Amino acid sequence: MNTQIFSYKGVVGAITDIKNGEFINDVKEQGQLGCVIDTKNVDITKEAKELIRRAPREGGSFAAIMLTRHEDKSSSIGLFGFGKHMFADESLCIGRTCTLSVLEDMNEVKIEIPKGFITEIESSK
Repeated sequence: MNTQIFSYKGVVGAITDIKNGEFINDVKEQGQLGCVIDTKNVDITKEAKELIRRAPREGGSFAAIMLTRHEDKSSSIGLFGFGKHMFADESLCIGRTCTLSVLEDMNEVKIEIPKGFITEIESSK
């Protein structure tokens, strides 16, 4: 299953399938902080793409969302956490060295927003 990235009311969410997903890093190895996914294995909505594009850059080189263009011209996205991800307010940020063109390497699709994600957003207001 591809990683899915979507948004609802200004909050970016993602689902990574830890058991069956394809990752660049070993997500089960101790000490991992999140998932690194080749962008060819990422489905993203237009709205989520725009929220990430407009997200502030973290002062350091590490952030909750990382967009990397590699020397071989491939690209990846790094997401802090595993399984279900939610990025809002100060956690919706990208690293200062992120390459925004990486967003265009992902599969832009329509995604049905998970009901649990909507419930979580609505209950936090």
